[in-house]
Amino acid sequence: MPFVKEAIHELLDIDGRLSLTLKTLVIKPGLASYEYDQGMRVKYTPPLRLYLVVSVIFFLLFSSFQQAFTGQEGYSASSIDLYSKAMFILFPLFALYVKAMYPSSYLVSNIVFSLHLHSVSYLALILIGPLEVLESQHQAFLALQAPILLYLLWYFVKAFKTMYQASWFVTACKSFFVYLIYMATLGLVFDVILPT
Repeated sequence: MPFVKEAIHELLDIDGRLSLTLKTLVIKPGLASYEYDQGMRVKYTPPLRLYLVVSVIFFLLFSSFQQAFTGQEGYSASSIDLYSKAMFILFPLFALYVKAMYPSSYLVSNIVFSLHLHSVSYLALILIGPLEVLESQHQAFLALQAPILLYLLWYFVKAFKTMYQASWFVTACKSFFVYLIYMATLGLVFDVILPT
């Protein structure tokens, strides 16, 4: 039992850091990444650990959304496993795209930034998932997704602004370009490569 307790403690980081990290990530876009890059790391949950915990929760919930809310069979366990592994490979690619836009930045810092952005995206998708499944039953569920999507859009640009300290114009242009390229990559991987 002591081993299990220690494993759970290490996984969830139950010492205040996890709650502080999540609060900072959600309320202050980019700040956790920026402070982590500046050496203020002790107060935050390690980015990779955070990503793993949040992504595991997301993919577990994602696989049950469709079945829970519609009664239809959801994605198979093998499909969920494949998608989760694909995303684990893709998040460093996002960091490379950011590196291309900000050549003077460090790749490791960009990876931390990518981990944080993906973690927040998973948290938002956990909220959107049930609404997306239920939107076929009533348009109100589609409307309820709008504030979350607007938040994600604001979050994305603000996080870039905080992390890389560029002007709003430069930030908007570069973050938009990274978003387009990354979405195109996700589309290629999930719609073309994985289904085959």
